[in-house]
Amino acid sequence: MADNYFCLDIDEKFTKLLDSSKVGDFVQIDAIGRIETTDSFYTSNLEKSIDDQVVRITKLLEASKVTKKNVNIIIPDSLTYNQIITMPLLKEKELITAIKYQADQFIPMPIEETNIDIEVISEDQKEKKVLLLIVAAPKKVIERVQTTAELAGLNPESVENELSSNSRFANYFSKNLINQYKISQNQGIVIANFDSNSTSLSYYSSQELVIKEVHHLSIGYQLFLKETQVNTDTDIKKSEEMLRSYDKKNVSSYPIEKIVEPLVREFSSELSIFVNKYSSSTILFINKIVLFPALVSILTEKLGLPVNIIDPSQLLKKTQLTETYKNDLPFFIPTLGGNLR
Repeated sequence: MADNYFCLDIDEKFTKLLDSSKVGDFVQIDAIGRIETTDSFYTSNLEKSIDDQVVRITKLLEASKVTKKNVNIIIPDSLTYNQIITMPLLKEKELITAIKYQADQFIPMPIEETNIDIEVISEDQKEKKVLLLIVAAPKKVIERVQTTAELAGLNPESVENELSSNSRFANYFSKNLINQYKISQNQGIVIANFDSNSTSLSYYSSQELVIKEVHHLSIGYQLFLKETQVNTDTDIKKSEEMLRSYDKKNVSSYPIEKIVEPLVREFSSELSIFVNKYSSSTILFINKIVLFPALVSILTEKLGLPVNIIDPSQLLKKTQLTETYKNDLPFFIPTLGGNLR
């Protein structure tokens, strides 16, 4: 855990900041905060959207009292392409050539227009093989977030996606998570990163929670929000509140469960297919699932598996900041992982 940088997660809905340090067996949050991301930041080519985002980041820095300039930036999984592959142990030059060929198979855009990041997950010296996580992102997205950070007075040290930072979080806190969610030795877990416009599924083997496979679903929070808004004829804020406060035990005047049922059915079906490939003991959700918490109990019922929102509070040193942000901490899991880079 480095002391010379902090983490900034610019996702499609929120921009989140976190700075942390190691204190004994715990991680201490030294600065934390979030603000809504400019609506058109990732979809518009206009300079105005960058300028607006710079203003928001500057406000976030001031409110959080962060004075560090070096930053690790995290971008949404929905803007990247991911693949986990097993390769023979080769010399660096040969490995890079082989990886570029592999990447060409799953990236639906010219290789010269992408940035490719490679992370070694594990090495098997006996079998002479290496397990790699390949993450590719459009160069224009990387340049956009770097330019935005620089205009906010920051020095971007690195850019990674949420899958990369979340896998680091799971591996670093593997013992804690295994105990917290009672994961048995012969069973792994599926972590679902429920984001605005998509969900990334990743399977982790037991013991050290090493990532083994990834899968992308085109269902995210915005689809549930849109269905709620259209079928209740309410504005976005009212629809957001209905999803956030919906409780099956205390049924509201709006039939939320019936409204989102087609999406839940499709979502649970896709989850089931992925989960059933492995001996998974639980599904752990992160990110925007807290905007629709009842989805957890609905999926638990449909899948017949424990489904939880990851609560990182037990991994953190208790301070005034952790108490203030207690209910929002699941939002910050990518930034916690980003601080461990």
